[in-house]
Amino acid sequence: MTHVSTNRAGDKSNRPVILGIWRLGESIHESSSTKLSLAQPADAVGSPRWDYVIKRAIDGSEQLEGRRQILQSIAATTGANHPNLIALLDASTTSSSPYLVMPRLEGESMQWHLESETQKPLPVALWLIRQVAQALDALHGIGWIHGDVKPENAVLGPRGHVTLVDLGFASKIHTSPNHHFRGTPTYAAPETLAGTMAAMPAMDIFSLGRVLWQWITRTEQVSQVLLEPVADLVEQMVSREPDDRPAAAEVVQQLLRLEIETLGRHIGPSRSLPLSPFRRAA
Repeated sequence: MTHVSTNRAGDKSNRPVILGIWRLGESIHESSSTKLSLAQPADAVGSPRWDYVIKRAIDGSEQLEGRRQILQSIAATTGANHPNLIALLDASTTSSSPYLVMPRLEGESMQWHLESETQKPLPVALWLIRQVAQALDALHGIGWIHGDVKPENAVLGPRGHVTLVDLGFASKIHTSPNHHFRGTPTYAAPETLAGTMAAMPAMDIFSLGRVLWQWITRTEQVSQVLLEPVADLVEQMVSREPDDRPAAAEVVQQLLRLEIETLGRHIGPSRSLPLSPFRRAA
């Protein structure tokens, strides 16, 4: 049975917060509806290690939305097992205080890297995006879409491993559109913003195409010959017609091919591809 121990006024025992079998540590992120905290097993008394992260809804006007996100995340990740998709280690779906437990990831978000001044070689950028596409392929394969693919939701580890996180806006494929938009408008597909179509994998592909475009505009300068096929792939992924977008598995294969073709040749002629194809695609 899930239970939460909290410090009460006048309680001098200073007992830690216990949620299920987990001891909660410091808060590392908080939105209007959910909170992420470091965690360790409740019986690890005195241990300096906090190797886990627990996500739970917070009290307030957005508590119901927080609970919804927790339950959606649990449903979407149950049965999904892929190295590029955040793992679900433990969860509780009790109505009083649902939560989920994930491994603590090393690294920074893709957004952090995109905002840094260090440019990456083209094949590295393609490799990073391919890892996200692999996670989406696994997620789509079990009947779910992520629903909020963006640089903030991809964690890049110190050795380049990418993990797609935060499935709070995930939807079962073919689920009817919700009148309340959930996601990030900058990366959302046109049909997602319009709320006119049921959840489809093509929506995630559009979002990933936007992220790929961001990476390409921040890579080291390469020749037009190398960039043109990448620009073509971006245009396919962000097509306004969902049926014209490639599936995640196809994106993985195309990115792998482009990685191989550009690897070792990314230092090319100084003439670079004009940005107009990317602006047209985006």
